[in-house]
Amino acid sequence: MDPSRLEIAVAVPLRGREVLLRPREERGQREETGLTGGRWEALCVQAYDYADRRVRLHAFVVRDPGGEASGHPAWTWVSGSRLAELRLPQANEAIVRALIGWLA
Repeated sequence: MDPSRLEIAVAVPLRGREVLLRPREERGQREETGLTGGRWEALCVQAYDYADRRVRLHAFVVRDPGGEASGHPAWTWVSGSRLAELRLPQANEAIVRALIGWLA
């Protein structure tokens, strides 16, 4: 496996029309958020080139996850209508656009 090419799954937890966000990328849903289960639906795949590696982000919407968001105080539920206003990493822009369309 080429270490400069990464395949990463990205969980986007939804509670109604709110999205759980944290100011930086995370490894996994339960390990990082305290959430479990839910219905996973494929959202999109976004390729992004960093200076030292290429990543493919496989984004999944996680509807109705169980539990309460915990693990870090920066996690917050954000209304889907506010997504376009937020400053997020450039690698996530296509995911945010897909999510906005999915929520419409």
